[in-house]
Amino acid sequence: MFWHDILFCMEESPTNKQERNINKDEQTFLEAISAISIKEIPTIFDGLAVQKLTNNLESTKLFILGEMHGVKENVNIIYTLFKKFGFRRLALEWEPKLKDVIEKFLESGELNFDTIKDSSDGRITAGHFALIKKLKSEGMLEHVVCFDEGSEAEWNKRDLNMARNILANLSDTPTLAVVGNLHAKMEPITFEDETGQQHPMGENIKKGIPTISSGKIEYLTGQFHNFGTQEFGKLSEEDILSEARFYQDENGIYTFELPEAHIATVPNPDERI
Repeated sequence: MFWHDILFCMEESPTNKQERNINKDEQTFLEAISAISIKEIPTIFDGLAVQKLTNNLESTKLFILGEMHGVKENVNIIYTLFKKFGFRRLALEWEPKLKDVIEKFLESGELNFDTIKDSSDGRITAGHFALIKKLKSEGMLEHVVCFDEGSEAEWNKRDLNMARNILANLSDTPTLAVVGNLHAKMEPITFEDETGQQHPMGENIKKGIPTISSGKIEYLTGQFHNFGTQEFGKLSEEDILSEARFYQDENGIYTFELPEAHIATVPNPDERI
């Protein structure tokens, strides 16, 4: 596990470490799914950005969105973009084995918690299951793609495989692919603790679809869950927006600007495995 995939990790002494209550975590997670109300986020959309992305989707059928995992509002942002741009397929940074878990959940409402009980990095949240259920019930979801082959793989290999999985699952209806923000980048990146360049999923997809568009969620302030509670930078009250914004930045990256982020409910909130 690389340092850039883990923002925070705390070791507990044997005398202070408590045994995890998985049944309690499961109950909390299921209750959160039922309580979450998926809805559009009031957003100021830049007209030119909307038109450019709409035109781009007609040919590429794919939009890559980089997120910070573990933010409660992420699923509402996804829902807002589905409504605005007509996406009908959702690609998630989840392992392929979870596709069966999703299908069973949609068919019966039952969730096999054992398959996700150790997830603590914020990729899987209660909100995702509430989102998938709502999109399906409103006739807005044709297919879910789980494209991550496993976070233990070497970085370049993992991102190449993720790109291949997404490209192999494209269709005539547009797909919104949501991935951690580093994986969404379209150019090589470097890490302080490693030599050489890393090649993100977005860069690999761009080789197959040169005109592909990508975006990111910009979190102005608040908290998120990634192996524990983490903080975004704080802004003064006068700098915080009253509404979210969607626009294209100076580098051509589509940006969804969220005024304030809150912690999402994850299967393993304390990483007690």
